[in-house]
Amino acid sequence: MLSQDFNKKKIELFGLLRKERKLSGEVRRKIIELYGSRGEKAIEAVEQRRVRKQGRRWFVRGKSGEYEVVKNFCSCPDYVMNIATEKAKVDMCYHALAKEIAEAIGFYREEKDEKGESG
Repeated sequence: MLSQDFNKKKIELFGLLRKERKLSGEVRRKIIELYGSRGEKAIEAVEQRRVRKQGRRWFVRGKSGEYEVVKNFCSCPDYVMNIATEKAKVDMCYHALAKEIAEAIGFYREEKDEKGESG
């Protein structure tokens, strides 16, 4: 179970992110402070435009493949082995975090789904 301090910092971080709508130095620092190496990887994924929205579905391309992210849940091994089991002291893998960051600042690739509709 995550601490109240973690949850408070997360709320502050995403409030600031939505307000600034960019990855400022302060936002980057707070992401890394809260999420560590997962934060660094998430920032990198956003900057490298590896986050995409296809219709209503979100995908993040990682090192070994592309993972679907639904809300804060991800299909990657890190999520299954460390986040879901609460071994990690954070609530998201870097793919889910990258999706949340990209969505908050509006910086992602948008593609039509198989029906030809975008999100």
